[in-house]
Amino acid sequence: MQKNSILSSNKIVIKIGSSLLTNSRGGVNKTVLKNVVKDIVWLLKSNKNIIVVSSGAISLGRGKLNLKDNLTLNESQAVAARGQIELMTAWQNEFKKHKQQVAQILLSPSDIKNKRSSKNAIATIENLLAFNCVPIINENDTTSTDEIKFGDNDILAAQLASLVDANYLILLSNVDGLYKEPPKNNKNDDLVKEVKSITRKIRNMAGTANKLGKGGMISKVEAAEICMKSKCSVIITSGLKEKPIRSLSNKKTKATKFIAKS
Repeated sequence: MQKNSILSSNKIVIKIGSSLLTNSRGGVNKTVLKNVVKDIVWLLKSNKNIIVVSSGAISLGRGKLNLKDNLTLNESQAVAARGQIELMTAWQNEFKKHKQQVAQILLSPSDIKNKRSSKNAIATIENLLAFNCVPIINENDTTSTDEIKFGDNDILAAQLASLVDANYLILLSNVDGLYKEPPKNNKNDDLVKEVKSITRKIRNMAGTANKLGKGGMISKVEAAEICMKSKCSVIITSGLKEKPIRSLSNKKTKATKFIAKS
């Protein structure tokens, strides 16, 4: 077994972005959800502790309420309250097919930063893992603002991974990873496969925030930087594959791995 690999890890945080989990009609991308859940169940059967961070509440709420994209911050918060029901129902129903229970946790940045709140969050997560119940965490969009404006839960996932001493954070996106330049014509020649330290050059490759999933690659690189300081490695890969997590054991799989110093 390869050292510092996913299969040798004990605790893994998996984050799935809104642009990946939702479709153009404002509904759940059922194929993506099905494939991700299958791989999570596979990890659970390998005795891994899995924590899921899921975006998508605003996108799903907007779809259900037949609203357009240009919402105000307060409108987005209200829409998230509607969408969170759809989001958790989708996760619950898919995991139910595998007889696996899930639980919802809503966190805000202040919960992570506050010593007492973060301690309570850790205790809740650890107990759920002990109960063989997968914690599914989302930003508390009805009261928070940071992740709505920028980040799509990337930063929250990184802070959470550091908080619970995770070995790996897997960021599932609709792109294969970090490219030296924007990928053209589906060529992967410029895909960065490994990053051992985040330099100005790496940040420049991330470019500026895009419209797909708010934060784009910038927030993912920032998330990786947070994790690497806590000795947690990070993988950015596409969640559009049939086996998005299981395929990571294959060296030919397209992904960018940020390797934390042990």
